Amino acid sequence: MTDQIPSERPRVHFPPIANGIDYLQSVVNHLAGDLTVWDLKYAVLHLQSATEVLLKARLQQEHWSLVFKDPGKADRVRFENGEFESCGTAEAITRLRGIVGIVVSEKDTKEIAQLAKWRNTLQHYGLSVAAPAVESRAAQVLDILLRFITDHLVPGLSGGEAEFTDEGIYAVRNRLAKIQAFIKTRMDRLRPELEPYAAQTIACPECSQPALPLVVDGPLSCRFCEETWATPEQLAHHYARIVLDPNAYADFESGGDRSLRRTCPDCGSELLVLEARTAAAPDRPSTLCFSCGNSYEELVACEYGCGSVVVPTKDGRRDLCPMCFEHAYGFDKP
Repeated sequence: MTDQIPSERPRVHFPPIANGIDYLQSVVNHLAGDLTVWDLKYAVLHLQSATEVLLKARLQQEHWSLVFKDPGKADRVRFENGEFESCGTAEAITRLRGIVGIVVSEKDTKEIAQLAKWRNTLQHYGLSVAAPAVESRAAQVLDILLRFITDHLVPGLSGGEAEFTDEGIYAVRNRLAKIQAFIKTRMDRLRPELEPYAAQTIACPECSQPALPLVVDGPLSCRFCEETWATPEQLAHHYARIVLDPNAYADFESGGDRSLRRTCPDCGSELLVLEARTAAAPDRPSTLCFSCGNSYEELVACEYGCGSVVVPTKDGRRDLCPMCFEHAYGFDKP
């Protein structure tokens, strides 16, 4: 007996918001239970797809032409047929801010940007990321998207679409709560180990958890996701590119005048980061050396204008870096 072919075959029909919700449900399903490499792969791919779809859905609510890469060349027929190139995630956020008037925080923007980098690396080159890092970043982006749907998409919906979206959000949020509980349990377990190094502990560039202590006598590794960096230089550049302002990274790398990198007054390395965030003071910038791990409450520019920073003197002497001090007085700074 042969299988009978159904008289009516299903059609693929996923309007933008329903499509985004479906991707989110796929993400939380992949992250539930014992994780496999396939779960991690599709969690990254589907979460990035959800992000793109949902951000552009809000642009489309504002006006259909805003999803075109070049709105000036928007064409209604091509839009309805799906025969056009759309804007990227970063540009969608720019338009949401500038045209729609939606506030997307810098923190949320950086999380989304790093997810997009993961997706591109995975798609084109191959990605190697630890499971806890995927879980952590996925939990944060899921939370961002759920808030975005509730605050900026649901008000523009009605009838069955609004009901479907509410049900989808409820299901995703329940699964997300379990992922967040796992992350909290892991961080609570690590807290006694990390507390003595709070002033030297930064948010990990891979998982975003405040679990990477810059301790001289230990490995440069995140205690949460276990990602490891071979050298302080490698970590500092990775941190600057992902956690600090990505637009200023080229200047950070070159050590230009606008760089957030200076020479450490203690160890002399050029890995003093001016706007790091530590576990001891997560809400304000700290000055932290990625080489020796020293943090500084107060630093001032060298009075000779060489670009170095120094700990201000309290005895009325000029605030000079060691090199400029030797040049001015002919002997090493005590």
